[in-house]
Order: sequence, then structure tokens, then C-alpha cells
Amino acid sequence: MHVWAAVLLPTDIDEPGYIQFARDYARALKSGDLNAVVDYPGNREHPALVKLLYGFGILALGPNATEQAALLTARAVSVVFGALAVALVAVSAGPLAGGLLALHTLAVKYTAQAYLEALPHLASIATVFAFRRARGGRSGSFWFSAILLGLTAAGKLTYVPVIVVVICYLAIFEPDRPWPWLLPYFAVALAAFFLLNPTLWHDPLTRLADTLFFYTRYTHSADVARYHYPWYQPFVWIFMSVGHIWHPTVFFYFGLDGPIAILAGLGLRREWRERRWLVVWLGSGLLFLLLWPTKWPQYALTIVPPVCLVAAATLTGFYQRTRATLSRYRFPAKFE
Repeated sequence: MHVWAAVLLPTDIDEPGYIQFARDYARALKSGDLNAVVDYPGNREHPALVKLLYGFGILALGPNATEQAALLTARAVSVVFGALAVALVAVSAGPLAGGLLALHTLAVKYTAQAYLEALPHLASIATVFAFRRARGGRSGSFWFSAILLGLTAAGKLTYVPVIVVVICYLAIFEPDRPWPWLLPYFAVALAAFFLLNPTLWHDPLTRLADTLFFYTRYTHSADVARYHYPWYQPFVWIFMSVGHIWHPTVFFYFGLDGPIAILAGLGLRREWRERRWLVVWLGSGLLFLLLWPTKWPQYALTIVPPVCLVAAATLTGFYQRTRATLSRYRFPAKFE
């Protein structure tokens, strides 16, 4: 589905800009001018890492690469990360959860296009899973999770607030409770973020402040005001299969985003008893989406992974109860 979407989806509104930034990075990389990479002024509101990765891909195409070839190359990079996210969920939480994520039209769309979503989407999932595998601050998974959190931030900052809430909850309330290690954990994450974001290598405090202040200014920009999405718009992105609605020839199946969200809602009470961290992930992410004035559809990817995890558990529970009910009845011998 990721490859299919990458090949067939029309060029989206932000893709030409990201491709231009990636081309500029490719030219700087080809000339060996590291300062041109570090001081590149374009699109400083987002960290440079994903655009740099696109730039490396475009650099491999050679000097005569067309716009379409550059676009498909950048999309191929996204496809790799998007498919790895599906594989990670399938291996860590079961093939049903991975299957739901593989068919989620919102997730497939924005992790198959030349957007900034695919890498932080993968890294944020890996951050949580690695932290849950850790056994206190002396575990390698613990520090690997910190590096992954830095990688998430270096991909896109909008994923960070939700993941930080989940990590703090796991550190304080889960059985292992490595809360004394939180400060060094976040220090390692910050160091990884700095190393993976070349824009900060010169004058880091000023440039980081510019990036953070951009987000607050952007909420009052003409772009946001033009669409004027209501406060509840994140529910629309989650409960409607927007990929199918916008691109019915690409997402040829009806679209399962709505049913997946409904199944997740039905399973929240159970998960609060059994896997409360998933409810914290989903609830904190949804709260952030509802409070943040900018309501772009790709922002909803921050909560798609827990939605799919909870929905898969709900489906599994339905199957097990149905099988147990049917097993109480014996059919006549002629039907056996």
C-alpha cells in the first residue's frame, strides 16, 4: 500500500517546497559545503534531518534529475520509514495491529508522500516500545529509547509533546519506575536531537528559539485562518477515512479509519485496566490536537499508532468471545 500510494498519489500542497529544500541540500552536499547545510535559511521552522535525507536521495540521482524523479525518490525514503513502522508494530504488538496500521489511509498517505511524517512516526513508536522493554536506567533499551526520542524531535517537533507525556507516565507509574533516571534520559535525548539537527550547530539557542516561536506565530497565520478548522477537527481526521475520500482511486478499499477508531473507543475501558499507558498515549495526544490551534490532518498521525493498538486488542477480544460462545454448542452429527 505504501508503494502503491507513493506512485499514484498526486503531488500534495507541501511536497514541492520540501523537494526544493532537499535539492538545495543536495547541491550543498555535492559541493562539500557543510556551512551551507548548517546555515541553510529555508524552512527553519522544521528540523533539517528529513529534508537532508531527501537531499541524499536526490544527490544519488545525479545533476540531471527531473522534478518527478526527485519527488519519487523522496517518497521512496518515506515509504521505507512508513513500512518499517508497520513492521515494528506487527512484531511488537501482533500482526493484527500492524495490519490495521498498514491499511490506515491517513497513515499510509502521509508516510508515503514527501512530507516530514514518516521518520518521526516510526521513531516515536520505537521510542515507546524501547522504553517499555527497558528494565530501569541500567538497561540498553532505556538509553536507546532516549536516542530515539532525540531522533523523533529531529524529524518533527510536533511528535515530541505526546511522547514525552507517555515516557514520563511509564517512568513514574509503571512497575519498573525508573523515574530517578528521567533527567539523564532527557539529557541524552537532547544531545541526540542536537547532533541530528545540523541547523543548531551554529548559534543553537537562538535558532531553537526561532523554531519554537515560529509554531506559536504560525497558529495566527493566514494559512491557518483561511481553513478555519473547528476545535473538534482532529476527530474528523481520525473517524473519517480521508485518504479514501480524497483519493478513492488510490485507496481503492472503502477505508477503515472510522471503524478502527470506533473499535479503539470501545476498548478504552479495558485498556485502562490492562494497558493504561496506551490510554495515556491516546488521551494526551488527542488533548494536544484539540488544544493546538493548527489542525492539519498530518498532525493526527501522533495518535494513529495507539488507536490501531487498542483497536486490534478489541477485535481480538471480540473473536475470542465469539469463539467461546460457539464452542458451547454442539451441532448435530449430520452437520459435523
